[in-house]
Amino acid sequence: MSATSTRRILLTDKAVKSLPYAEAKPQIVRDARIPGFHVWVGKTTKTYRLQYETPRVGGKRGTTMVQWLGEHPHATADEARAKALEIQALRARGEAIPRLVVAAVPEAVPALTFKAAWDAYKAAITKEGKSVRTIADYQDKFDRHLKDWHGRPLADIKREDVIQEHAAITERARKSRAGQKYSSGKYAANGTMRFARAVWNYAKDELEAPGLPQRNPFRSGKLFHKEKARSTGMGVSELPAWWAQLQALANPIRRELHLFSLLSGLRRTDVITGRWANLDVIRPSLKLPSPKGGDERAFEMPLSNAMVECLERAREAGRTYFPEESKEWIFPAAGGHVAEVKEEGRQKLSHTGHALRHSFRTLAGAAGIDRLRLKILMNHAIDDDVTDAYANVPALFASLLDAQEQISAFILRHISLGASK
Repeated sequence: MSATSTRRILLTDKAVKSLPYAEAKPQIVRDARIPGFHVWVGKTTKTYRLQYETPRVGGKRGTTMVQWLGEHPHATADEARAKALEIQALRARGEAIPRLVVAAVPEAVPALTFKAAWDAYKAAITKEGKSVRTIADYQDKFDRHLKDWHGRPLADIKREDVIQEHAAITERARKSRAGQKYSSGKYAANGTMRFARAVWNYAKDELEAPGLPQRNPFRSGKLFHKEKARSTGMGVSELPAWWAQLQALANPIRRELHLFSLLSGLRRTDVITGRWANLDVIRPSLKLPSPKGGDERAFEMPLSNAMVECLERAREAGRTYFPEESKEWIFPAAGGHVAEVKEEGRQKLSHTGHALRHSFRTLAGAAGIDRLRLKILMNHAIDDDVTDAYANVPALFASLLDAQEQISAFILRHISLGASK
């Protein structure tokens, strides 16, 4: 794209900030001191660049080269100026300019595709220790809902494209609910766009990809569907009916799995991937080395007597049904561990998986457990509040164990009361 040259000024952060964006053709505003150093002003971006010619060969004029030095305001004018001077010094000494930082013309710079941006972002969050499950969820959204955008340059994705795709994902996910992990097309669309927004922000702020607009086209604004917290937890009055359904299950391993889910409030994946190696029956506790949030959220969950007894029954049943798998997995199945917690057919349970985590939260509140200890037991972040942030979690183990005992006793007491009626 050709641009119109304008005046020469001393390029400073303040001066560049005051430059109006181009209405039609991009504008080139040259620096008053360094030849070739300028800012390319487009409709939505302002990019520092250095333009120069390669030496003449055989009397023929050299090739015009353009070096991209960073985008305002992510790169300062002083940073860009320093890079320009460094390149000029290399040229004056006759040294080669590194190929990775030089482009023949602006149009020759490879456009950063959505896939390339995701690959870079995935590498970054993997390095920082993001949970394997979170990364897998992002990959699923990328593969399932954004496959048509894999090869599309990020800079070409406009707000209107995002709005249309959000609506399309909503409809596609809604129609394919049966047998899919997404419970709602609205939630699938929102979650996909949150993921895309994170990828775009990384490309903008960390990769400093040229040509991206000032505002993220995936921003929430008024785009996202309104979401409501799901009220799926059981109260005390529902416990007896659920307990009767549980006792009707033929598989003893699955019976203990669901009971442990209710007594612990653990996330589904943490339950089914529990290993005997992480169990300490003396302390007593179960270590979760890589829960949601990654290694940084690893924690040691205190176990009530009822929880320990539940695991002992699971061990006995596992050894009977799956001798080899039960050596490693607390809730074994053929070839590994239990993979699906839902019960189908006549033995269907009213509450499984995350609904039991919600039930734990509801019943723990009814048992009178304070908010801080409950947040820790559920492995929720406590550093949002300054006072909570001072809590020494390891030092609270005895108190957390007491809270766990209270919750288990409360749940089992109300199950027994209902069963005796």
